[in-house]
Amino acid sequence: MGFERVPVSDLLRTLGLRRSIDVSVPVEVALTDATVKASATGTILLESVSGGLMASGEIVVPAELVCQRCLKRFQADVVGAVSQLYGKIDDPDVLPIDQGGRINLEDMIRDEAVLALPNTPICREDCLGICDSCGTDLNMHPCGGHERENLSPFAALEDLFQPES
Repeated sequence: MGFERVPVSDLLRTLGLRRSIDVSVPVEVALTDATVKASATGTILLESVSGGLMASGEIVVPAELVCQRCLKRFQADVVGAVSQLYGKIDDPDVLPIDQGGRINLEDMIRDEAVLALPNTPICREDCLGICDSCGTDLNMHPCGGHERENLSPFAALEDLFQPES
């Protein structure tokens, strides 16, 4: 269900009153290692608290990610926690409840979905990655025959200090 404003006037009348709502918010973002063109879905608990209303819950958004080890694209459901205070006070950490007693959950859910995307996606825990010498995908083929190259900037001088036989 798409929605712009959720009415919450009934919750604001009694401290501690709660209501759960199912949400589905379209998310579209393209980052270097993550692309989302789907809906973030979940259940949000709205609870009347001192000073306003607390929205909390968990959202799930399907994403296409790029593994940082093997560089392959893979699909994964990204899970994010949602926790936001809404109120009628002037505070940058508190989102507004409008004059009609409604709140906008869409922007908050979209923001949290993007923040939940992993910084370094990995397709699976045991991913071996690619060989840094020849680029072979080590998950598909073993890579043999390379000696570990000396990465020292002084490696070129190594032959100067080898005794001649």
